[in-house]
Formats: sequence, structure tokens, C-alpha cells
Amino acid sequence: MADERYRWAEPGLEEVTAGVFRCPLPLPGDALRAVNAYLVEAAGGFLLIDCGWDRQESREGLLAALQRLGATTGSIVGIFATHVHTDHLGLAGWVRDESGAWLTLGIGDRDTEVAFAQDPASARESSLERLRRCSAEDVVARLVNLRRSTEDSPWLPPRPDFYLVGNELVSLGDFELRVVATPGHTRGHLCLLDEARSLLFSGDHVLPHITPSLGVELPLHDSPLASFMDSLERVRDLPAELVLPAHGPAFSGLAGRVDELLDHHRDRLKSCLQAVGAHGSSARDVAGALPWTRRRTRFSDLDPFNQMLAVFESEAHLRVLADQGRLGTEVDGGRARYLPRSPSGDPHPARTSEEGWHG
Repeated sequence: MADERYRWAEPGLEEVTAGVFRCPLPLPGDALRAVNAYLVEAAGGFLLIDCGWDRQESREGLLAALQRLGATTGSIVGIFATHVHTDHLGLAGWVRDESGAWLTLGIGDRDTEVAFAQDPASARESSLERLRRCSAEDVVARLVNLRRSTEDSPWLPPRPDFYLVGNELVSLGDFELRVVATPGHTRGHLCLLDEARSLLFSGDHVLPHITPSLGVELPLHDSPLASFMDSLERVRDLPAELVLPAHGPAFSGLAGRVDELLDHHRDRLKSCLQAVGAHGSSARDVAGALPWTRRRTRFSDLDPFNQMLAVFESEAHLRVLADQGRLGTEVDGGRARYLPRSPSGDPHPARTSEEGWHG
């Protein structure tokens, strides 16, 4: 059963519909297994949608796919990155150098891209500081130890040739792709709608089997969960009979999958609210009290990176609850805590801090 579920990630090339090819590129050591790069046949060459990590395995997978199509990297005329994460943008610089193709990214991801390009060490430290604000010092320690043991080099993202805001048309010969802004997973996440063929290239916004992480970017998104849920509503009724996601097989039933994701986060909001203790809880406290993934894994059994994602997702849900007035917040010594409210609506227990009440 497990092998069947991950069959989509096996190397190769699949023609999902006329002129649209799916090429899974490996993500060694990552639970996601692979990322789908899509090659869309166009006048004069191919549009590449997402492109994998900047690693030899990605290069070899993409080159093999192009060879099967009788093409080379020089056949790629444009690179559309759905968002700034390394499994979607990582190889773009190499592809552009090899092909001369243009590269696009959502305008909302510019700050993250610039932060990593200008000072990657400081950008990575910002993620650790955000964890500290969530009282997740244990996760910080595990991440620091992991980085020391792996000695990985900071990622330097390529600078896009231009940014997109949403609703632009990408012209490819005799058909067009509509850019759809879908902030949430990242601030600048974009999807592509091919109305002529009823296709939605959904990136990490709508996935068939998993829910995407929220707001793992710099600087901190104001409310990634609220943005994500709004974006789900925006794409729910798009005229797409087939969804082409970044992780997982192509699938139909966009509206049904959107409803599942919305229901999941509504349930998660209830769980987070129930997990807040009588004297308040941090995002780390709440993350530790909840099960994770469809396997309902304990927080303590997650690897350090996924513990970070769990803390950030808990924080996103708690912020929505605070914005809705269902929780109060207190910041003390740079650490945020979320507090239950009394029947009258006041934070309970009523106490002050050096930085006062928020929300």
C-alpha cells in the first residue's frame, strides 16, 4: 500500500495531457520523496513549472526527461516557480544559466528571496529567533546540532527576472495560462490556470494527500492561515477538471479537496483552542499537545525540521484564534503566550506583563 501511494514519485516522464509532461525530481532524505516539475510544450520550446533542489539528482532527472522529449535545457524558454522554497526554486539558477530562459516568482516572496540572497546566515537565524518567541528552545537546540553535524551550505536563491502579482497571462503560442495569487503556504505563492485544457498547476497550495505547511518564510507573515483559507476559497470553483500538484499524483475534484483542507483547519483551530491551558500556553506547548501528520505522530517523535513546522503551524492557528477574539495574548520577555478568555470575553486569568496585552 505504501509503495502504491508513492508511485507518483518514481523517476520518469508522464504525459498527463497533450503537451503537458510531469517529471518527478527526487528529494533524497525528505519525507515528501519528490517534487513534480512540469514541462509545458510551447511555441519555441517548453515552460518549466518548478524545478527541484539545486542538486545533481535534480539535474539528472530533468535532463533525462528533456532527452526523452528530444529536447535539451536550451529548449526551456521560461521558468515559473510557484513559490520561493528550495524544492521549487532551487535549480532555477542553473536552468537559466544553461538555457537563457526567463525566471518568475510571486512578488510576495521577494522579501524572503532577498533575505536569503543578501545574508543567508542572518536569514536562518531569524527562523531560530521566531522559534524562541514561541518558547521552542528545545527545537532550536536540535536544529543547531543538526546543522553542525551536516555542515550544509546556506542556500542562495537566484534573482528572478520579474515578479508576478496575480491575474497576469503567460502566453505560450496559441494558448495562455492565467496566474492566480494564492498566499498562505508562502506570502507569494502562485498557481497557474490553463482554462483551455481545464488544468490547474497548484504548486503546494492544493495537494492530494497532505496539507501544506504555513508561513515558513521571512519576514513573518501577518496571518498565514487566514491567507491560506482565503486562497482556498479563491480557487475552489475554478474551471479545472484536473489538478497538477507539486507533490503527489494529478487528481480531479478540486472543490472537494479544497473543502477537505478547509475542514481540516477548522478542526485544527478547535484542537488548538482546547489545548490552551488555564494559565496560558505557548505555540510550543500547543504543538507538543497535538498529534501530527495523518499517522497522528507525537511531537517528540518528529525530526527537528518537522518540529519547527509543527510549532509554526500551531502559531498560525493560535494567531487566528486571537484575531477572532477567542484567545488573549501576552508577550513577556519576547515570548508569546495565548490565554483563554472568560465567559465575559476578557482574558483569564487577568494579568499584565512588561509589554502589555495584545489582541
